Amino acid sequence: ISSQLLRLLGSGTGLGAVPDCPLEISPQRAVVRYGDPVTVNCTTTQTPRGMGWEAPVGATGMKTDVQSVTWSVSSLTDWTAEPKCYGNFLTEPKQCRKNLNISLYKYPDSVSLSSDSPVVQMVEGRQYHLQCEVQNIAPVQYLTVNWYRGQTLIHSQDFFTNTTRTPVNVSATLLFTPDRAHSGQQLTCEAELNLGPEGPKPPPANQSDPLKITVLYKPIIRPWQTSVDGEKGSTIVFTCAAEGNPPPWYRWEYYDAGNVKELTTSTASNITITGATAFNIGEYSCTATNKLGMDTKILKVRVI
Repeated sequence: ISSQLLRLLGSGTGLGAVPDCPLEISPQRAVVRYGDPVTVNCTTTQTPRGMGWEAPVGATGMKTDVQSVTWSVSSLTDWTAEPKCYGNFLTEPKQCRKNLNISLYKYPDSVSLSSDSPVVQMVEGRQYHLQCEVQNIAPVQYLTVNWYRGQTLIHSQDFFTNTTRTPVNVSATLLFTPDRAHSGQQLTCEAELNLGPEGPKPPPANQSDPLKITVLYKPIIRPWQTSVDGEKGSTIVFTCAAEGNPPPWYRWEYYDAGNVKELTTSTASNITITGATAFNIGEYSCTATNKLGMDTKILKVRVI
């Protein structure tokens, strides 16, 4: 046999070529919720001796004098189902079959958020391991776990390498480092099944109960003026205010000339100098403190 003929045979063209399988499945992919009905047609453009569906449920047996057969199940619950349409023909290809691409899916029984440590009060800058537990979902290959802070998507995790078809439990982990801007916000995780163009729209998604967080952080004094000038005999007022959680307490250090008064509230501490004199000239130090740390600022007073 010539090398040219061998090449033709090897490529499936020319002498010895076998026609493509004349069976057509519609829809080509079926996406079915667990327990729902499903119907798929198989047709042929070539007169068959017989054709049918092979399947663990809904098998039709060999049908003669037909050019289409229907696979129909009133309630699909078989996770291993791989229906095949087959046909026997008078001419080539004589026999062939096509598999139905089918995805049987199930929503999770529950989605919950937990942590390896208490998270109702988080400390700014500390890393927390959050767990999203998704119970009894299938197929996990199409699962995406989304993490939200408020309405903001902060992380997503896919499981496309896991081809298990039956329901499984899935655990997804998020390493979360809070800052003070996150205090009062809510964290949630979401299990989303992205089943492709044949699947439900929008993709079904189940969310955990929200976790409202409070972030604890050390004080920061702001805004702050580094110096203040006053005329002799005048009244000079300046304020020390800090952002911190829990709220900080305040301590002033200065030379007490007898005409200086402090007034502290839950949000700030004020200094009032009445009838300023040369004895009031100098540095005034304010320190704001809570259990997470402190911040100190110094202001210089000049009397002119």
